[in-house]
This record gives sequence, C-alpha cells and structure tokens, in this order.
Amino acid sequence: MMELNPSLLVQLISCTAACVGFAYWFNVKGIQVFYSGVGAFLTWLVYALLYEQGAGNFVATLAGAIFVGLYAQVMARVNKAPATIFQTICAFPLVPGPNLYYMMYGIVMEMHDVARSEAFTLVETCLGIALGFIVVEILDKYILRKVWKIRLH
Repeated sequence: MMELNPSLLVQLISCTAACVGFAYWFNVKGIQVFYSGVGAFLTWLVYALLYEQGAGNFVATLAGAIFVGLYAQVMARVNKAPATIFQTICAFPLVPGPNLYYMMYGIVMEMHDVARSEAFTLVETCLGIALGFIVVEILDKYILRKVWKIRLH
C-alpha cells in the first residue's frame, strides 16, 4: 500500500536527514550525530539494494539490522560511547511505522485483506530487526570477544 520515491538517492537523502533530526532530538552531540547519519544512510542502502535484488522484506531487514548492530559496535568503540546511541538512530529506517498505520487503517475501515497483509509485513519486519540484533550480540559476546582475548594473551 505504501509507495516510496522511486529514486534511491532521494530515499537515502531523506532517510539521512530524518535520522540526523532524530539524533538531535535524542540529544546526541558532536561527531556522533554525523556518524549516526552515515549509519542511517548505509543501513537504508543495504536494505534497498537487497530488496531491489529480490531478497524480500525479511532478508533485507535482517541484513540491515545486522549491519546496524555491527556498525553500532564499531562506532561505540571508536567514539567511546554506548552502542545504543548508534543502534537506536541507525535502525530508524527499518522501523515499520507505515505498516502499523496501514494495518490499523485496514482494521478501522474493515478492509481485512489490507489489515492482514500489513500485519504480516509488520511482524516480518519486527522479527528481522530483532533477529539481526540478536545475531550481532551473539557474535560480539561469544565469538569476537573470545578472539580478542586470545589476541591479548
């Protein structure tokens, strides 16, 4: 039901501007705002390129969320700041707000097919985001940290 601007460049610019605005709204300061904008730009780029290649919403969202998680971990170490700063801002492009809106619209207007379709996409997207973040946390906690400890000894 939702139509995006057909120009990927317009999508990337508007996504970045919106996420920089959210960064300021959440009181992110200094260079971290820039890194948050870059992360949002790259997150949408990962999602859009995979989706255009036919990967489907779930796989594209999962890949975008994995990218967000990895990017947030790297930026947290570079900036000596919590990863949630970057994870929160950079994940905004993946959030399925329009799907929630159209699902509720379908329920209110008794358009059950629309509501069902949007609900499926909503759940699919939320699962993709959650699983992507879980994958990165498992990698970070059980694999990357163990590799780092081996290199220190």
